[in-house]
Amino acid sequence: MSADANSSVSAFASASLAERAYRSTQISWTGLRVWFHYQVLSWWDKLCRRDPDARDLHAVHQKNADLIFRTAVTLRGMLVKMCQVIGTRSDIFPPEYVSVLSQCQDRLPAREFASIQQVVEEELGKPIESVFTEFETTPVAAASLAQVHRGQLVSGETVAVKVQYPDIEHIMHTDLTASRRIAAIYARFSDNPIDFLPLLDELQTHLRMELDFRREVESADRVRDFFAHDQDVRVPRVFEEFSTRRIITMEFVAGAKPNDLSELHAAGIDTRGFMLRLMRIFNRMILAHGFFHADPHPGNIFVTADESGKPVFTLLDFGLSKQLPRGFGMGLFELMFSMMTFNESAMLRAFRELGFETRKGDDDTLLYIAKRMISRSDTGSFQGEFTEDMTDEMFDAVRESPIVKVPTDFVLVARAFSLLSGIGHAIGQRGNALDAMS
Repeated sequence: MSADANSSVSAFASASLAERAYRSTQISWTGLRVWFHYQVLSWWDKLCRRDPDARDLHAVHQKNADLIFRTAVTLRGMLVKMCQVIGTRSDIFPPEYVSVLSQCQDRLPAREFASIQQVVEEELGKPIESVFTEFETTPVAAASLAQVHRGQLVSGETVAVKVQYPDIEHIMHTDLTASRRIAAIYARFSDNPIDFLPLLDELQTHLRMELDFRREVESADRVRDFFAHDQDVRVPRVFEEFSTRRIITMEFVAGAKPNDLSELHAAGIDTRGFMLRLMRIFNRMILAHGFFHADPHPGNIFVTADESGKPVFTLLDFGLSKQLPRGFGMGLFELMFSMMTFNESAMLRAFRELGFETRKGDDDTLLYIAKRMISRSDTGSFQGEFTEDMTDEMFDAVRESPIVKVPTDFVLVARAFSLLSGIGHAIGQRGNALDAMS
């Protein structure tokens, strides 16, 4: 190796080391500030010999959530992914954290195009112009792990190319190590009940899978096969010859947002029975196939009209897909039906089949959760719709009750239903899961 090459490698290593040190310092400093804010509140309560004030705790939650959000937007990387997960885990984290950190689900600043081009050419093993006659430098979307660019293949197809950030694996490893270190210190010395370590364990398990885009391609192919004979649902075709571990090339699709009534009408889409059709797509995945797209927010669903004006739903981004355990779908149906009829014995049986556990194995806790959920429905009785308020109420009840385990599968399904319900409310329709199950 030449002296110049050795010098370049050395410079890169030094820069990488400096970046890792900077990120670790910033994450640690943020974590210490979060810990300190809670400790000040605890010390003040003890000094004043008073019981903890809920308003003061809410204010500290808000301050810390804002602090974590600002750090995540600045550093990006794993912190953004962590914020995205927190924003979906109302069963674990206070509403202040969920509300603030869910903002990381939206569009993030794009990376410079030169680094994106480098990844594409490394993965395909050839110059970008030999595969694409067009490749827009400005992305159409940017997220925590990757960004999406519009292009055109030499063969003429218009495509969307999802490209992983070049240094994201190193960044994730650095951030995770630093976060685990500060979370362990925080869990040992803080009086606050929020425990970040289980979240980091969950992230560590899933990040490796998410960073391999071949798994996302497999999930998309799987769901496409589910609906191969359905006219009202589409999954974009993947060009596997131009897809690798770090890039996905798929057909480019466009359409109306499912939660924008004016867009739907402008596209000539007949919205009668709109939510029933959409709910049936997700219920079929959950009940019939036991594998589903777990992130149906409006940015992951496009809607077009068929020849008769009926909606055709295109599902995008299968990074968060979930294999459900055997019998889960039946347990979910039984829970919903038993809540509608308020059959306590069937309700308890369904909770346990789904994997809920209580510290003492008591029934009262599970019934309390069900009653809290029903109390926040529009009519005061369960009508088959998992609304956002209803699921939030369930998670509030979980935090107040001696629950040992809430199954992650149920959390993901409940969140998916509440997202779908939110789409329905935006266009003035109910998203009744039981009707869709029938």
